[in-house]
Amino acid sequence: MTRYELMLTVISVVLLTSCTTPEGPYVAVAKPNSPEAAGAPVVLMNNDLLRTLAVDRPPLVDHDSIHRLRVQVGLRNRVDDEVLQIQVQTLWMNDAGRVLYSQPGSEAAWQNTTLSPNQTAYYSQTALTAEATKFVIRVRYTAGAK
Repeated sequence: MTRYELMLTVISVVLLTSCTTPEGPYVAVAKPNSPEAAGAPVVLMNNDLLRTLAVDRPPLVDHDSIHRLRVQVGLRNRVDDEVLQIQVQTLWMNDAGRVLYSQPGSEAAWQNTTLSPNQTAYYSQTALTAEATKFVIRVRYTAGAK
């Protein structure tokens, strides 16, 4: 075996043994116990929101005149000395649980909301289509707020 063939064999062995994961550098992680996976109607995306934000009542759900799903939920700042800057988003889903987008691949917009100490704000949204039968309202801090 020549020196060139030996070097090619070593490089081939190294390359073949270093590629053991077909997923690449990102491995998806399932979180079956998360509130969103459990079907909670309101999901707080930041752990600290459990301390600062309250959802005192379940969302009110009804339909408008053209049978589109409509939701409203009260979001209360439970802290006496902090102004909360949050973003709220509603994901609409069909019967199968598939997220319905306004355009293919476009994420639903986040709505900015500021809550003074002990203030309650009412967040309302209406689905774009009558196909929506399920929803999840997601809340997170505004970027840079916490």
